[in-house]
Amino acid sequence: MKRLVSVLVFVVFGALTVPCFGQGMKLHIAHWNVPKDFNTKVLQTLAKDIEEASGGTIKTEISWQALGKPGDYYDALVNGLCDIALFGPTYSPGRFPMTEMMTLPIHYPNNRTVVMAYYRLWKKGYLNKEFEKFVPVAVGNNASFFFMWGKKPVEKLADLKGKKVSAPYTIHTKMVERAGAIPVAMPVTEVYSALDTGVIDGTWQIWPAMPIFRFQEVVKFATEPAMSCGPYVIGVNKATFSKLPEKVKKLLDEGTEKYSLMMADAFQEATDLGRKIFLDAGGKISSFSPEEVDKLYELWKPIFGEWVDSAKGRGLPAEKALEELYNILVDLGVKKPFAR
Repeated sequence: MKRLVSVLVFVVFGALTVPCFGQGMKLHIAHWNVPKDFNTKVLQTLAKDIEEASGGTIKTEISWQALGKPGDYYDALVNGLCDIALFGPTYSPGRFPMTEMMTLPIHYPNNRTVVMAYYRLWKKGYLNKEFEKFVPVAVGNNASFFFMWGKKPVEKLADLKGKKVSAPYTIHTKMVERAGAIPVAMPVTEVYSALDTGVIDGTWQIWPAMPIFRFQEVVKFATEPAMSCGPYVIGVNKATFSKLPEKVKKLLDEGTEKYSLMMADAFQEATDLGRKIFLDAGGKISSFSPEEVDKLYELWKPIFGEWVDSAKGRGLPAEKALEELYNILVDLGVKKPFAR
């Protein structure tokens, strides 16, 4: 009985303290990264658009790194700890199997291409099941990954053998291993020190990491081609969305492509900056030969089959989705997106 009374008091108190939109409301927008992250600009634009569409009845506030680790932000969003969040599905392994398809060994020439591919998959319904607990507003992908090396360049596949390389995602670990290197699991925050001290020889990373983690100080060489990516989503809590004025709902419904492309441009800006910082610091970029790239594609080909089998085991249309992604990328101008 005492517990029941406590619950009722909590419910009544919560109901009394939730402001209605007529009185004004503040939406909490949560970002897992630091304020200088390039996608902060996207969230700031979204916040401004919401305030204007509401006629000033809604105010917004953006927080950074306030709700735990990157992998905590999806749960924070669906559980109502924030109203809007930018989160990375790959920080929650196994919960977004269709989105994980974007991290496969796929060639994306630029950020607009990869984001539009992700966006079209979403709009064709392939991501509906894993987006059902929130209202998606935009999708984005960070820059493509490539090999960075601390002290010695790697220009041939044979030179990868025995090299210790950190890799951020599960599929990336498989890519590093199948390429002949030794994958090492570690947070990105530890990569600088590991490269500096020789604990690892290289890392599978992206250009935007340069300005954030100062990798140009310990990375002297890079090997392309760049492959794969890391997906992101901006979503709105379902309960929050249901209370929004119709003008704001319309803004969010009709602005999905706009905000997605803004995320693409933000990541491209970060990519260009990171590459410039690396080259200005004296870094050298090399590429595997076309023949070596073909060999790499073949080494990575089984990873696609493993992903398909895993997704099909969960009742997901994996083969159809992968074929769709291939065709989307070809339509976007990518000549050979991946081996199949």
